[in-house]
Amino acid sequence: MTIKSNLYYFKRSISNPEQPLDLAYMFLDWDKNINDYVSVTKKLKELLSTIKTLKTKKQNAEDFYADLYALWKNEFAGASELNCFLAACDTSRGGIIDDFKSFKYVVDLYLEHRDFTEITPKEWAQALLDSNASRRKSSSGENKLRNIAEKSGFTFAKDWDTFIKTEKVIANFSKDKFDLKNIKQKLGLTLKFNNQGKLLDIILKNKDYLLFLEAKHLKDGGGAQNHTISELINIVKQPTGNSKVFYGAFLDGIFSNVLLNLTQNNIDNPNTIRLGQKENKTVFQQRDIVSAIKAHNTSFWFNTAGFTEFVKDFALYNIRELKLNNKR
Repeated sequence: MTIKSNLYYFKRSISNPEQPLDLAYMFLDWDKNINDYVSVTKKLKELLSTIKTLKTKKQNAEDFYADLYALWKNEFAGASELNCFLAACDTSRGGIIDDFKSFKYVVDLYLEHRDFTEITPKEWAQALLDSNASRRKSSSGENKLRNIAEKSGFTFAKDWDTFIKTEKVIANFSKDKFDLKNIKQKLGLTLKFNNQGKLLDIILKNKDYLLFLEAKHLKDGGGAQNHTISELINIVKQPTGNSKVFYGAFLDGIFSNVLLNLTQNNIDNPNTIRLGQKENKTVFQQRDIVSAIKAHNTSFWFNTAGFTEFVKDFALYNIRELKLNNKR
């Protein structure tokens, strides 16, 4: 019993497309700090109201601008209408966080062009936080893969000692521990990518077999997404030069289904991948993916279904190999 071919898991991914909704990327609970967001937002509105009243009476409001600025810098000021107004002014919190003059100008524009009440329903504050939920998804994919691996018996390692001593283990790449330099020192492996300083996302190990995986989540294509796909393709284009070391690209989200809209004929002959008379970026990406995994049997391309099946097989790989060897 061995791991199946990379084309097998690729075909499993093709025949089991991603679902339109994925709980791994949802944030359904109330924010744990919602009461702090509401409290700070109420205080912001109170100061805005005071400044507006003083300006109407042509009185000096400079001290209140300063108080408002200090409060606005609070980490829980992000659920306020004032903070959302920054986008309408073609700026962001980071753009004026250290610029009191610009902040004051934005406040004046806000008071001139927007109405507000001092009431701050908890539901409204949460709605503003929900509108920025995409910013919180950076580690969602890694957590999803970790959960899949743990269900197949892999242990999550936070340090090299655990990683080395544990037979079946999963770890996240990190700049201070699981980086390319430490991988070379601890495992004697030099990972070869076009970007030598690149960090991947996941390391999966079963005894002396290793999978190095980059994970992405895309809802649609085009623009920056093309760069993301190129990163994944560059990984599977690289030969590992070691039968016990695998490179993997993981892509979920609806756009994964677009990339994996392939037939057996497309896999047998990538040149058959076409879009009528006009070819677009996706067609070239599909050809590159198929060509790469056909050229390198240690390179894998997964969606959720393909990765889940691979992990189940990978969890048993060395164990079954050893049993077979013992019988000989």
